[in-house]
Amino acid sequence: MNALIRRPLLSLCLLLPFLTVACLKVAPPPSPPPSPDVIARVTSAKKIFLSNGGEDAQFVHDIPGGPNLAYDELYASLKQWDHFQLVTSPAQADLIFEIRGTERSAIVESASPDGRHSDVTYFPAFLNLSILDPSTQSSLYVITIWAGRDTTIPKGKIAFTKSIGTLTDRIKAVVSVPAQTPQP
Repeated sequence: MNALIRRPLLSLCLLLPFLTVACLKVAPPPSPPPSPDVIARVTSAKKIFLSNGGEDAQFVHDIPGGPNLAYDELYASLKQWDHFQLVTSPAQADLIFEIRGTERSAIVESASPDGRHSDVTYFPAFLNLSILDPSTQSSLYVITIWAGRDTTIPKGKIAFTKSIGTLTDRIKAVVSVPAQTPQP
C-alpha cells in the first residue's frame, strides 16, 4: 500500500477509538424504561398541563425561533396528536409535562505563543421532558433527546421540528406500552 494512503489511514484508525469515547461523553443518557406505575399514570391521564421550563442561553443561540420554540412546537405537536386535553392550569391537570432546552458549554483555557487564551466549547443541545405529578411536583419520568440543528436557518428549523416529532413519538410509546399487572 502506498505510504501516502497508509499513514493517514493508520492515523485515522488510531484516532477513531478516542473520537468514539468523546462522542459517548456528550450523548444524552438513555432513559430507562418507564416503570409500570409511570405507564399506568401516563396511560390513564386525560388532562395535561404543558409547562415551559425555558432554555439555556446557549440553547437559544443556535436554535432559530426564540426562547419559547421548544414549548410552542411541543404544544402544537401534542395538540395535533389530540390524545390529551391540554389545560391552562396545573390544578386542572392529571399530569404536568415540563419541556426544557439545555446545552452545556465549557471554557477551555489553552496556552498560545503570545500568552493564554480561552475558547468556549459548546456541547450538543438536548430537549428534556419531565413528567411531573401535579400534586407533589415530583418527577415521575424524564425523556431526553437531541435537539436537532443544522448549519442554515431553514435546515435548522426542519431538524428542530423533527426532534419535536421524535419527542412526541417517545411520549406516544409510553402511552402505548401496556401496564403490567402483578401476577398472584
